[in-house]
Amino acid sequence: MTGHVFVVPGDIRRFACDAYLHATDRDLRAGGGWTTSAPDAPNRLDPHLLDAYKTENRFTLPLLDRAEHPNEPATILTAVPYYGVTHPREFVPRLQEFFRVGTDIARRRGVTAVLSQRERPLLAVPLFGTAGGGADYVRGDVFRLVYEQSLEAANEHGIDVAIVLSNPRDYALAQMIRRESGDAWPELAPDEQAAARRLGQLATQARLVPFMGAGISIASGAPSWDGLITRLADAVGLDPEVVAELKKHDTLDQAAYVQIAFERRAADTAFGKAVADAVNVQRYGIAPPLLAALDAEQAITLNYDRLFEWAALDGKRPRRVIPGEPGEEVRWLLKLHGSVDKPESIVLTRDDYLGFNSDRAALSSLVKATLMTRHLLFVGFGVRDPHFHEIVHDVRRAMPAGRQKLGTVLTFDEDPIKHGLWHNDLDFVQLSTARMLEMFLDAVLAYGATSHSYLLAHGYASALAEEDRTVSNALKSMIASVPESARSGTAWAAVSTMLDDLGWRTGEASPSPRPLPEGLR
Repeated sequence: MTGHVFVVPGDIRRFACDAYLHATDRDLRAGGGWTTSAPDAPNRLDPHLLDAYKTENRFTLPLLDRAEHPNEPATILTAVPYYGVTHPREFVPRLQEFFRVGTDIARRRGVTAVLSQRERPLLAVPLFGTAGGGADYVRGDVFRLVYEQSLEAANEHGIDVAIVLSNPRDYALAQMIRRESGDAWPELAPDEQAAARRLGQLATQARLVPFMGAGISIASGAPSWDGLITRLADAVGLDPEVVAELKKHDTLDQAAYVQIAFERRAADTAFGKAVADAVNVQRYGIAPPLLAALDAEQAITLNYDRLFEWAALDGKRPRRVIPGEPGEEVRWLLKLHGSVDKPESIVLTRDDYLGFNSDRAALSSLVKATLMTRHLLFVGFGVRDPHFHEIVHDVRRAMPAGRQKLGTVLTFDEDPIKHGLWHNDLDFVQLSTARMLEMFLDAVLAYGATSHSYLLAHGYASALAEEDRTVSNALKSMIASVPESARSGTAWAAVSTMLDDLGWRTGEASPSPRPLPEGLR
């Protein structure tokens, strides 16, 4: 029952998991960052554990559960060394206690009942002790330690661990370390490893574009199609016998019938709002932040929720939503079937699909252009959407014979008919479970990460490989050798831009409590 260790960019407080670590000190000072570790954190301290925590007879203090949110991830306050950090290994007993306590909480709740809806517990850890905890000067070494301890915990407890990193330089270093380790994905078969490398290579060229379906939202706690129809039918008061009969019909007709029921028994706008409320989950799982880390300018989704937008924002790669208000972001996300913040835009019924081309032809054109110029990675999408078939039909007619494949589909089912129908257009990577898909994506993103933004940055030198440290030292010597008088010309402007991309002149802002993410306040 060996577990897996993921590396995910994002905000740990918005991550769908069983338990997460929030680093603080034993004093729990008023106004400290721990107060924003979870909703209403100051009023959720366990009085039975507080004295032991404040005297460091224990290092962890799980916040009390909120009765109205039984599936909320457990927040486990974990104390950094009180008198400062002399070596990262001082974190070891604290991390070990977190993993032990977090695993106990997850198993006591029951794995199938928690928000993450995974086959084994998922615990999340940040880069422990680097945001005011005294270890900022050895960030690279701290990552190596957290990774080592996470691997040990995954093996010992049979859990999965996500190291959630809010700093893009930490993320870049982490992916370099895992690539060079050579054994970060032992669960993947050789052909799966090869496919991950191939897709990762496309990602390094900014050519790999995510196309996301409902599967990635279900893994984050959103309802399946069957669950959505059941919830909508219950909301409008349909008899169970009617619902059972309804589910024998085509999915688009199911939605249309429920919509008619809403129009008869409630306001016209109630159906769109009920759909939006049902799918408006607040925490992203593993797939959205990994896909949001891709360098491609484009991204496309059929989902109504905002998980991908939030993951992109938390990972410091914000995206403009199309259709939506104009923005300065270079990257964009096309929400092909509407959004929860605009219930009237949601495409769900047969009439919605039939009216799509007349209402949103420009959106279809964006998808066609992306199919013709990039390689799409289909995740959580069964290639059955009727509108998608129309788009591909037009692309086939416009593209020459012998062209490259339009994309790669990550799938769970072995369907020779579907594969035969699409073999000229799409590659298929068949994975056995949702968890295997997450591990595959984890590998793709590691192979596709190209940033070296940590090379000259503060706190990473001691964690560099010997050859990289040699390059870093040489560049620092070069910078020191250039006199101020030579730094006003155009040549230095070009060189300094490159150096900034490698981490030069990138000081860390002083840590301060961050407001809770949207939807979790």
